[in-house]
Amino acid sequence: MAATHLDVGLRCIKYLLCAVNSLFVLTGVMIISVGTTIYAVYEDFSHFLDPSYFSPATLLIVVGIFVFIIAFLGCCGALRESTCMVLVFAILLSLVLVLELAAAIAAYALQDGIKNLLAEKINITMHQYGKNVEATEAIDFLQSKLYCCGYNGYKDWEEIMKEQKFPSSCQSENNTCIYDKEILCSEFYTTGCIKNLSIIIHRSALYIGTGAVAIALIQLMGIMFACMLGKAIRRQKNRKRET
Repeated sequence: MAATHLDVGLRCIKYLLCAVNSLFVLTGVMIISVGTTIYAVYEDFSHFLDPSYFSPATLLIVVGIFVFIIAFLGCCGALRESTCMVLVFAILLSLVLVLELAAAIAAYALQDGIKNLLAEKINITMHQYGKNVEATEAIDFLQSKLYCCGYNGYKDWEEIMKEQKFPSSCQSENNTCIYDKEILCSEFYTTGCIKNLSIIIHRSALYIGTGAVAIALIQLMGIMFACMLGKAIRRQKNRKRET
């Protein structure tokens, strides 16, 4: 009778682990999706960001790929009732959990001093405007994409260009009026690019951090089921040896 209960319990844990692994496949897709989306956003503004800002997104993509492999290993271990495979699954999943938390911590940590970094990068690039093709394209893309002008505002260009003109990217495509120092056309973007870009970086870090923590909690459940299954398999094997 005890053996029957043990068999039923083993089957329940086994199928629960398989169900959790199916969930892991979905979380793997989510992790890769979040990682690639954030990476693409950072890539658009890579001229103004340090390479370190790409690390959390890259780490998430790698973790997502590992989750796919680990989920397959967990299903095989559960169906074959292999203590070794289930143990390896639990260890690898624990490692992935640590990596996800590291990505979350790194994403939050990189937010410190982001405004100062962006101010420095944008200011340097603005002074190269018209002299360097890469810098000119980067500024035009930044201003037209984020509907901003200068690093703190449109007046920053007065100090740099020394003329009554701004880059065309400082105004909307439908702009029909000419800027004058006494009159600011309504079509001109008045918001500084530091504000708009820092909002994007902060939001991206928030998505990485909260996403990684939420998925890590789901994986913690998988580790618990794997440990329970491993114990149940050992008990069953010990019962068979005794009988």
